[in-house]
Amino acid sequence: MKETIQIEKLLSEYAPLMARIAATFEANKSLQDELIQEMSLAVWRAFEGASKDSDSGFRGEASVKTFVAKVAHNKAVDHVIKEQRRQEFTHDGEFDSSHTTSASSSRDATLQENAMDLMTGLRQLEIKYRQVLALLLEGFSQLEIANMLGIKESAVAKRVSRARQQLTQIMEQQP
Repeated sequence: MKETIQIEKLLSEYAPLMARIAATFEANKSLQDELIQEMSLAVWRAFEGASKDSDSGFRGEASVKTFVAKVAHNKAVDHVIKEQRRQEFTHDGEFDSSHTTSASSSRDATLQENAMDLMTGLRQLEIKYRQVLALLLEGFSQLEIANMLGIKESAVAKRVSRARQQLTQIMEQQP
């Protein structure tokens, strides 16, 4: 019972992180919500497995935030692959702005528009580039990202550089 309460508290604490990750990988709001549920379940299972001395689960080798982000990103990548297989890239890359709150000032509106443009641009990147930029935007270091993805830190640096170049080109092409 106490474990359940702790896991629920953990899920509540990292819900915004998982929501941002989901938004990075999925434009459709209802599919984002579904993805967040899948992420939450995966995190729940990972921590439940750790409490049962399972090999798959949180072992304390990284911070809880890093572990949650890794599980969420893995679920997001699985989701993208599954969606790509299900439909031959019918995603039009547009951000679903019907679920955003209206801005009270022109500055807020500009910031919101820039954030939507960034999310749209991020979704156009290959998954390997999208991953590193999304994790970098979440405040993870390149070493932490390398550990999460199981690649060398130098590979993360290359992906970040290429991702930034591609994202810049995408953003310049947007009207």
